[in-house]
Amino acid sequence: MISSKIFRAAVVLASAAVSPLGTLAQANDITYVTVSEVSLADDSTKVADMAALHNNREFIVSASLVWNDAVYEDGAPVDLKWEMLVDGVSSAQGGMALTDLRQLPTSLDAGKGVVTQTGAHTITVAVTLGGGMSSSDENIESFSPGASFAPLVVVIFFAATTHMVELALGLGIFTGACMVAGSLTKGFRMMLDVYILDALADKDHGYVFLFILFMAGLVGLIEKSGGLKGITLALQRYVKTAKTAQGAAFFAGVVIFFDDYANTLVAGASMRPLTDACVVSREKLAFIVDATAAPIASIVPISSWVGFEISLIQTELNRILEQYPDTLSIKTTGFAIFLETIRYRYYCIFMLFFIPMVVISGRDFGPMLLAERLTRVYGRTDGGPGAALAVDGGELVSHNAPKPETPCRWWNMAFPILMLVFYIFYLLWWTGKQSAAPGASFLEIIEQSNSYQGLLWGTMAASLTGLAFYFIQDHKDDRIIWLNCKGYLSRAKRMFSRMKAFCRRGQQEEEEDDEGDHAQILMDYRTAMAAFLIGMEKIFGAMVVLTLAWATGAIMQAVGLNRFFGDVLTNEALDYRMLPTLTFIVSVLIAFATGTSWGTMTIMFPLVLVPAYEASNGDANIFYGVTAAILAGAVAGDHCSPISDTTILSSMASECQLMCHVKTQGPYALMVALWSILVGTIPSGYESFSNGISLLLGFVFMAFHVVFTSEFAINKTGRFDIFTEIYLRCFDRKNEFLLQLKADVVKAYETGEPVEMSEEQTPFEP
Repeated sequence: MISSKIFRAAVVLASAAVSPLGTLAQANDITYVTVSEVSLADDSTKVADMAALHNNREFIVSASLVWNDAVYEDGAPVDLKWEMLVDGVSSAQGGMALTDLRQLPTSLDAGKGVVTQTGAHTITVAVTLGGGMSSSDENIESFSPGASFAPLVVVIFFAATTHMVELALGLGIFTGACMVAGSLTKGFRMMLDVYILDALADKDHGYVFLFILFMAGLVGLIEKSGGLKGITLALQRYVKTAKTAQGAAFFAGVVIFFDDYANTLVAGASMRPLTDACVVSREKLAFIVDATAAPIASIVPISSWVGFEISLIQTELNRILEQYPDTLSIKTTGFAIFLETIRYRYYCIFMLFFIPMVVISGRDFGPMLLAERLTRVYGRTDGGPGAALAVDGGELVSHNAPKPETPCRWWNMAFPILMLVFYIFYLLWWTGKQSAAPGASFLEIIEQSNSYQGLLWGTMAASLTGLAFYFIQDHKDDRIIWLNCKGYLSRAKRMFSRMKAFCRRGQQEEEEDDEGDHAQILMDYRTAMAAFLIGMEKIFGAMVVLTLAWATGAIMQAVGLNRFFGDVLTNEALDYRMLPTLTFIVSVLIAFATGTSWGTMTIMFPLVLVPAYEASNGDANIFYGVTAAILAGAVAGDHCSPISDTTILSSMASECQLMCHVKTQGPYALMVALWSILVGTIPSGYESFSNGISLLLGFVFMAFHVVFTSEFAINKTGRFDIFTEIYLRCFDRKNEFLLQLKADVVKAYETGEPVEMSEEQTPFEP
């Protein structure tokens, strides 16, 4: 037998010696092509790079190909064949002829597959060319579509029961990672090595981290310089009531319209001392800051949001233009469509109606009314029970307060903030100028801007400018001395004397004048560096939550929650006139689950826009309504989500406990979202009445809620809002906390003075 094998091998070698190179390649079974990677996409929603499968849902298999240089040789085989197997069973196969070797395919559509049972599965793609074969496997878990809600349920349950959002997010990530990995140990490793590490390694996230750190450092400098206290003292001459303090916070949010991150951080940090002095709860400040930032930034044509939104719209518009080049019934540019959608963004517009109504009326409802009463009735100037706590559970005490002798002047806050606004606005224009076409308009330049770079560079530039501003100020006897040249010479002289004494160690030091007799610099470099670092230190906890929130958003997509919602929207039996409404609802749910409005837009636009145009036969009203529903729904869900970056930043800047902010803002956001559907997206889809009527009705119903379902923080009878009263009378008549609070409201109304909380009274647990 051995001799026969040797004989056959000799025959092959002898024939190869006189054969062309191609025959030799086949004889040696050269691998002309290698399958480097197998990737999966959902067939229904076209969501790519799936990390897990859903049972009984078809998926598309594609493979990446890497070619050997031998394929270019004369006589190389040209018949490529492939086969796709699911758990070892052939599911699809095919072939193609390589007619042009100069343009070899780098990817291969290997067909469709489906799995029916929960558990681990292996998807294999095998490719054969000539005598060589290559294959690659993708090991992946599968479960029912409903199971994709598990990480979200875990996050919500533990956040509500433990009031520890870090624990809730961590458990949610761990749950999702175990579902994707198929085991506890591998899931634990993936939670750390993949999801949390990826959240930290993402370049855009790095920009956000650095921007937040530099912004917090700038706030630390402003606080140490006495600027925060100075602006509070200056505004107290004009802002003396809770209404005017809240109005100032809303005005600050409107003025800083160009970016939601800058809006929340600047408005929250600058208005917090003022609202505290006017006995406004931290929950109310966080709501005003958060609910103003994204709505105003998303609809103003000059903001860091616009370029991102327009790029998503333009991508889908290009797909529509390719399919319908001659029959297009909508605007042909992304910016023009963006402008058309503004009037359909009912949630953003209604929320901007609602906030000033609440501020001017002084009325609230639900958990926000309780938060306001617990602050106003007991005269708390520390932000109330919802104020952020230290690690030990005590009151959060600033270790960065200005020295007692430091004069507190308003301009030491106003100047750095004005420079911050200038730098960011200028750098948005400058970065856009680098990408925009020659002759582009100002709006087009802003659209092309890199908001991450503009925010990062602008914040650091403002910090350095503010530092230089503090260096040119000296103070003495509560006076500010500008460019104190005499003082600079005196300090130089004293420094020289110290150096001289140091060099003469064995001799008697020369007597110096008492430094207290001289003007002191407002902030020296050592104090400035310490203040900058203390400012950064304050937001470390928020950075941890933000990292976990990003990782949670990634895990929601990994388990396929976006595919579950996408399937609802692509149902062919759906009446296309309901598309704006369903798109808005699904966008809210995805934004709530993932905690990112921009991520929601990225998911929803490819999923909905082209099908909506086709289903409505190019109806412009439906197309603009669906586009607006994505943009507005992403903001609405973001407002309700405890893992949203802006929700976290708003609570951080306002120094409000995160879950207190979520619980008090949630009912307001849901109410506005409900009326956005009832008088906005539904009538708009069915064209029941004009868009102007929808906006008018929205204004009317916002006013209705403020007048008829809300109550003053302090009133004659102590009555709560209608919703709390129904709960108290029908479900919990003997709630001692609410009954005691009602009695204290009456007492505060009658005396006109804050009520002292007795030691026996049960404290409010946020």
